[in-house]
Amino acid sequence: MRQFDLIIFDWDGTLYRSIDLIQNSIIYAGKKVGQPIATEVARDIIGLGLRASQQVLFPDEKPSAEFLQKFHLAYREHYEAGDDTIELYAGAYELVRDLKMSGKTVAVATAKSRKGLDRVLVKTGLGDFVSHSRTPDECRAKPDPQMINEIIAEAQVAREHTLMVGDTAHDLKMAENAAVASIGLTHGAHLAARLNPCKPLAVVADIAALRAQILI
Repeated sequence: MRQFDLIIFDWDGTLYRSIDLIQNSIIYAGKKVGQPIATEVARDIIGLGLRASQQVLFPDEKPSAEFLQKFHLAYREHYEAGDDTIELYAGAYELVRDLKMSGKTVAVATAKSRKGLDRVLVKTGLGDFVSHSRTPDECRAKPDPQMINEIIAEAQVAREHTLMVGDTAHDLKMAENAAVASIGLTHGAHLAARLNPCKPLAVVADIAALRAQILI
């Protein structure tokens, strides 16, 4: 594993144990608008962001703004009802803290809203260690490389010294599109079979295995 100076993390399913809640919130929102969504479909689109997910879920429906707003509000209703029960994965806080203390620049590129990300950075305490972040409120959705490109420019770190860590193929494809290295985690939304085709440096099972790869 080569030296990396900038480590960019996805949030949900990578650092934050929220995948089941997101999946169930998507399914709930689908029921609310009369569009059943299969579990495997709901899980697969995690990481795209809610607006981009809506485009995938309803490509032939040409849904109205009212329909999409109803879907969005139903999703938020279900997600926010369960959000207080969600915590970081074991070891995630310590990993991010220790990366920062070792001189690394830590960033987040997430499908969460800006408001949602800012709130959980405070809730978890990781805001003390994260120097840069991007959300779909500021950038095009994954796998477009805009989030990574802007973080690299802001952090002033070379691409060859940048690493993206995520739990979905959308995260790793974004890294590929940005010409940066990546590592996949299988404790989140996507299994290794979905992550490996994106050509990550490694696919690991949990935070402890990730730590062994990147904190040298």
